Amino acid sequence: MDAAWLWPRSETIDVVKRTFTTALQLMNEYPDYTFSQSAAQYTEWMAEKYPALNEQIKQRVKEGRWEIVGGMWVEPDLNLPDGESQVRQLLLGQRYFQQQYGVTARIGWNPDSFGYNWQLPQIYKRSGLDYFVTQKMHWNDTNQLPFRLFWWESPDGSKVLTYFPTDYVHDNVNPTRISADFAESADRNPGTTEMLDLYGIGDHGGGPTRAMLDQADHWIAAGSKDHDAVPTMRYHTAQNYFTNVEKNLNPTSPTWDYDSIAKGYTAPPAANGALGIPTWKDELYFEYHRGIYTTQAAHKRNMRTSEVATLDAEKLASLAWLDGRAYPADELNENWKKITFNQFHDLAAGSGIAIIYKDAQRDYTEVFHADKEIADNSLNTLAARIDTRVTSGVPILVTNTLAWPRSETFEATVQLPEHSDSISLKDEQNRVLPITVLHHDDATNTFKVLVRSSNVPSQGYKVLNASGVNGEQPIAETSIRGQLAWRQRPPDNSIILGNDNLSVEIDKSTGCIKRLLHDDKEFIAPNGCGNQLQTFKDTPKQYDAWNIDPGTLDGTMTPISRVDSIQLIGDGQQGESVRITRHWQSSKFVQDISLDAGADTVRITNDIDWHETHVLLKAAFPLAATSGKATYEIPYGSIERPTTRNNSWEKAQFEVPAMRWADLGDDHQGLSILNDSKYGYDAVGNTLRITLLRSPTWPDAEADRGHQHFVYALYPHTGTWKQAQTVRRGYELNDPLKAQQVFAHTGTLPAEHSFASIENPNVTLTAIKKPKTPTPLSSACTSGPAPHPK
Repeated sequence: MDAAWLWPRSETIDVVKRTFTTALQLMNEYPDYTFSQSAAQYTEWMAEKYPALNEQIKQRVKEGRWEIVGGMWVEPDLNLPDGESQVRQLLLGQRYFQQQYGVTARIGWNPDSFGYNWQLPQIYKRSGLDYFVTQKMHWNDTNQLPFRLFWWESPDGSKVLTYFPTDYVHDNVNPTRISADFAESADRNPGTTEMLDLYGIGDHGGGPTRAMLDQADHWIAAGSKDHDAVPTMRYHTAQNYFTNVEKNLNPTSPTWDYDSIAKGYTAPPAANGALGIPTWKDELYFEYHRGIYTTQAAHKRNMRTSEVATLDAEKLASLAWLDGRAYPADELNENWKKITFNQFHDLAAGSGIAIIYKDAQRDYTEVFHADKEIADNSLNTLAARIDTRVTSGVPILVTNTLAWPRSETFEATVQLPEHSDSISLKDEQNRVLPITVLHHDDATNTFKVLVRSSNVPSQGYKVLNASGVNGEQPIAETSIRGQLAWRQRPPDNSIILGNDNLSVEIDKSTGCIKRLLHDDKEFIAPNGCGNQLQTFKDTPKQYDAWNIDPGTLDGTMTPISRVDSIQLIGDGQQGESVRITRHWQSSKFVQDISLDAGADTVRITNDIDWHETHVLLKAAFPLAATSGKATYEIPYGSIERPTTRNNSWEKAQFEVPAMRWADLGDDHQGLSILNDSKYGYDAVGNTLRITLLRSPTWPDAEADRGHQHFVYALYPHTGTWKQAQTVRRGYELNDPLKAQQVFAHTGTLPAEHSFASIENPNVTLTAIKKPKTPTPLSSACTSGPAPHPK
């Protein structure tokens, strides 16, 4: 059943109670009947609100008639939540099932999620699951994977035995239907001798009815008498199906992916009674609900930012715990429960009614409040040990929660002890840092500034010195002004931003990025319009919030080419921006294209007042370099997808999911588009596009109308994305350096320190947390060749 979709969470609790009560009653009436349950959240609701009901479930679990599957907190989307969130789904779910029933799941159970990332088998295997069940791939609008039983293998070699039942909401137990399903199974997997059939009323709950079980009893009895006329059927668990199948598998199996399957598929034959099944070494791309990467932008922003904030709070709390502070395990656990619940597939997808997003916003507000309190308290504990004395002025503590040194721009709020006209910040070597004053409250002598600092230590901190300035502002050595002395006079119709790393030319009449240079290489195609805002008519035939129909991106594209105003802003110290204001139909667009001093990325900050209906908005970048595949970040990994459209499989992947970045280029150069809250991309030929907004009308008539704020960034690089460490740039955009004013005092820790670092740049340290003793499950997963520390 759905945790939240066309009804709110409060209604779901009642539906779960009624469904579980019915299932228990039917077990009394039908002694062979079994029931499978997936979401641990449902168990928590029952244990807390209906403990007597939960005691009955415990007994049925012991008897083997109530099967625990899934192992996750809810049945989440499996493309949009980050890798650590998917691990926490399993950590929370498996631990709670173990606490309540003394069992953990072995079968991944996500029958209704909208596509499945390639790292999922690895995440499953490391969480104690060996099998996977979904029916959703039968909904593909273009191609059908030509097998129902197969090994699904992640890039690291982890494999789960996977099965596609036809559906999960069969409202009858009919031998004609089951025989047809069996024939299809035998056609796709020659040698098939049995199949798994799911039946019952789903979505809004209900499960099997008496009528279904009466029907099942009748045909089970008939099948036992006449095997030729009626298939042999029996009640059993999903685990029993996999156990039986595994006994008869041929250990050798051919490997397939989308490239090879497009060239023609041949089913492995049965041999000597052994069932030959293929190995699938690719993602399970869902050729249907492609709009869910974009719909309900605010919820997707909350998903991304809550993941970052909670992981940061957890890291800081762990370091403070080592210093003697109590570890806020209960608070963090509740945060993860709220985060994982709101990653339920219809919530994450943006395909629910408006009220569920209001409920979700309340959850996220509580998460952010708790994270801030945990982080602030932990930082105060750490800061108390740091020697924060400065030569003059006040100390500013800059914190880096990522496991590599960083040089970048961040915001700081500083209250000086005496009145000053302006402010200066210096590093540990007394060098003036480039800043931009964003706001000055003269009454309190408080400044809000943008600052750029170099080499803030890995998973560590640095103390800066802030002091007042009266008279002329000192110029930083690395300011934009100093770096632009080499710049030639720009063309009359262009504005150029530049620093030692990059040069960006913007057309005044169109707002296009005409040129983007790095290391004397051009990254925008000749005569191309980079950052072109493109609109498409977006009218799905079905499932409005879910779908972008085939052909949508092949139809008429209307660019937003009119510019209302364009101006250069910024003081030249910290950086400069070009602000472009436009309007189109009922919407207004403000984009700041910014280049900071010393930066190797171009930031594009968007403030859009969006009031369109059935319109899809993209930003397009025609590139100077391309290849047959673009690369996209997925949870705990990356995947290549075609930029060609040579066959039906490639044509179907016209809109694809990604996490923090996508990249297109060749072995010599490429461009990564980073994002802070977007998930939809496409790449065709030499053009890479990021999807910004949609405007469906069902089931939420006002989805995404109003103010939208988000950032994406351009990272031109030489070599491949791996050599350029695009992964790190994606994390940096989403988790900026943080600064706070502290008191000056002595301490045992130096003014600059790293608590943790990783030698191998291919490994990303995603989580640091206090270990649970004993630890029944590990939350360690990899984004490189080795696991990250817990």
